[in-house]
Amino acid sequence: ATARPSPASTPRPPSMSAALCRAHVVAAAAPLTRRRQVASRGKAPALVSAKRTTRSLVMARSALRNPEEVTSKAPTPSAISDTATVVLFDFDGTLGDTETPAMIVAFWELAPYFPEASVAYLSEECMRTYVRDNAGKAFEFMVDVVEEDRKKAGLPSIEEVRAAGAEDPAVLAHVNEQRAKSGLPTLEATRALGKDILTLQKDETVEALATLAVPCPNVPGVLANLESLGYDFSIATTSGKPRVPVSVVACRYEAYFPPEKIHSGESDFEPPRFKPDPSVYLLAAEKTGALPGNSVAVEDSTSGVGSAANARMGLIVGYVGGSHISDENEDGHAGTLMAGSRSDDGRGADIV
Repeated sequence: ATARPSPASTPRPPSMSAALCRAHVVAAAAPLTRRRQVASRGKAPALVSAKRTTRSLVMARSALRNPEEVTSKAPTPSAISDTATVVLFDFDGTLGDTETPAMIVAFWELAPYFPEASVAYLSEECMRTYVRDNAGKAFEFMVDVVEEDRKKAGLPSIEEVRAAGAEDPAVLAHVNEQRAKSGLPTLEATRALGKDILTLQKDETVEALATLAVPCPNVPGVLANLESLGYDFSIATTSGKPRVPVSVVACRYEAYFPPEKIHSGESDFEPPRFKPDPSVYLLAAEKTGALPGNSVAVEDSTSGVGSAANARMGLIVGYVGGSHISDENEDGHAGTLMAGSRSDDGRGADIV
């Protein structure tokens, strides 16, 4: 697969060698793609002008240096090459098949507080639908939705119910049975920890992923191939630390992704920057030593594609191989990745 030609009105890309490198990277990552090209969308090409790329990098550096806007905890940036091509991977559902186990943990933590919660309602199908519809979303946003639904129904907040131990006993017993399948304690046992639901979810997700995280299909071979061809790569994820480092170890990716190659929108910024905010991609490109326009982003979610597009990544590769995307939903999910619904300019994935 090759990048689409730029219209006459679009300035030249930073370098022709960088454009060729991007094509080589896509070829090396072929096992991850379904060779879907998007020329028919009529969108602007993935190639980015030198002026536009430099502006993106300046914006990234400005954000990192402005403590009132955002503070980075990441290491000092390495030298930036104007010709190097690097690959920036999302983690959950892209490198690691972690979306499903993490979302199952999230579902059974929130399930007792759904306004319509009952043993009959909280079925296997309900859980699978929730996992599919919310994969890639931050847990904070999922909590906000449940809280809003409870407010509309005239119900007390989640934390009020948790503090009073006022969950429906039958629902609680059902939820505890399901939580045990992920190796988690009963919700009653977690009360003594004194954690709010956000903290509990983060800790329990790390605990579950330490044993349940596995590589996504074909990814280990692609990483080995990219390394053998001399391409540098790193992680650009919304998810926090230690969740991602623990998952990296579980997937046996440590040799590819030491701590300095893991960049987190949640943990490397204060306040956190969640996708589709471009900050984590801009940071990852700089730390990996390349201009955003010479970087390839690999993503499985619409918010992640939006983040990469907003960061002006040179090429965006969509991925639909994670277990949270069923075979029958691959076409539909590929379409949403290409649609560009979460980017500022409507740009979506360039290939899936």
